Amino acid sequence: MSQEEDFLHQEQLCILEEVEKGFNIGIIGTGTGFESILQLTRNPDLEEFFPRLNLVALSQPYSRDRRLRKALEMGVKLYESHHDMLKAHPEINLVIELTDKQHMVKKLRKSLPANISMVDHNAATFLCGMLIMAEVSNKCRLNLKQQRALFEAVTDQIQDDILLLNTSGVIQDVNMGVVKRMDRKKEDIIGKHCWELFACSDASSGPGFNGTECPFRTTMEEHRPAEAMQTWVDEQGRAHYFRIYTYPVFDAAGQLSRVVEMRRDITVRTEMEKRLQQSEKLAAIGELSTYIAHEIRNPLFAIGGFANAVLRNPDLDAVSRDKVNIILQESKRLDRILKSIINFARPTEPVQQEVDVNGVVQEVMQLFNLTCKEQDVSIEMEMPPNMAKARGDPELLKQCIINLVKNALEAMPEGGTLGLETFVEWEFVVIEVSDTGKGISKEIRDKIFNPFYSTKENSGAGLGLAMTKKILDDMGGKIDVLSLEGQGTSITIRLPLFPAMPEDEK
Repeated sequence: MSQEEDFLHQEQLCILEEVEKGFNIGIIGTGTGFESILQLTRNPDLEEFFPRLNLVALSQPYSRDRRLRKALEMGVKLYESHHDMLKAHPEINLVIELTDKQHMVKKLRKSLPANISMVDHNAATFLCGMLIMAEVSNKCRLNLKQQRALFEAVTDQIQDDILLLNTSGVIQDVNMGVVKRMDRKKEDIIGKHCWELFACSDASSGPGFNGTECPFRTTMEEHRPAEAMQTWVDEQGRAHYFRIYTYPVFDAAGQLSRVVEMRRDITVRTEMEKRLQQSEKLAAIGELSTYIAHEIRNPLFAIGGFANAVLRNPDLDAVSRDKVNIILQESKRLDRILKSIINFARPTEPVQQEVDVNGVVQEVMQLFNLTCKEQDVSIEMEMPPNMAKARGDPELLKQCIINLVKNALEAMPEGGTLGLETFVEWEFVVIEVSDTGKGISKEIRDKIFNPFYSTKENSGAGLGLAMTKKILDDMGGKIDVLSLEGQGTSITIRLPLFPAMPEDEK
């Protein structure tokens, strides 16, 4: 910085320091602009627009001026001459001349010391104009505040989540829907990237979006509205489904300046659609099972029968015998799959009776105790002794728990912890089966209850969980899945409580 620039910089600092100190004002005369000066000095709200203005004294007033009362109420001292005023108040550093007399202006310019600034009656009109500007500004601010309050009232009533993002994806504002869903203060949300808030790790790849690009990225690149479906897993491992809409916001120059993102929770609707699809699949499987029973199993019996007959031939060589054995084994495996399909399609008619869920869980674990020891899986069971009874079919419930425990053990091939817990929640008896396995990925979470879906090779028809869900639906129960990748899975069965009724009414 040059010497001249340094001098100018120091001079600017001095001016700013003087402005921050404010002005102690002495007024000479009560001519044009006097009312505006009074308003400027007694309105603390105007300090945002002006330096601090402190009206100390007034000299040479018009004796019949009714406005003097306002000045006296403000504690202003009155003097006959400006000489007396300046002598009594050496702290005055600004004199405002309002006598409307030009010779007074010339006199003051010659006589005032260098430390006192002066504003004559002509320049005072600018102060009046500044007062008008300040009043207009306050009205604009009030109007803007009212419009903002109206806008927030409208957006806060919208059930969808609304976020205002800058071009970097940083959240600048949200509606109350986001605040309530995230259970955070608005101040803790603003300033974060949108993908940080909803547990996404990378904006460019758009993780969690089902086979589509991140809509924010699409809007930024193509300057157009975009939408996508997102699966979001919360901290408890519950899956939520959102439809995301993003809209570009352009400034006066036509440049994209912000992006509005709307997130609509479609979890309930998605689950209802899945149930409808499941019903349609079950209906199709029912028709298929009838065809299987008549058109496939009969030829299969013939294949198995002829294979057995060939095996009884003493002249069959070893190589041929091995091949026929393979035919026989595969026909038996196919028959087991066909039986499971037929059983799955066959309507279940559960016996609605009193069920001791603790007893059923203990019976199941007796079947798996040896397997758990061999697999180095520890068992943690938490079941209250006086557990309420559920309404359902004990044999079908046992089949469901066997399926869940089997899946849990398969998820922990190298050992872990298998948890079983029973408790009452509102009108349901709850059975929770948890494991510390690898968890269920978001990609397959939506498919685990689909018939014939399996992630394991050579594991049958993939009907275990589908059958479990079907049985529980028929018993009036529910099944929920909580899973976090790398942390494990918890599957919860809910059955209706068994009502307390007289024996003859049960």
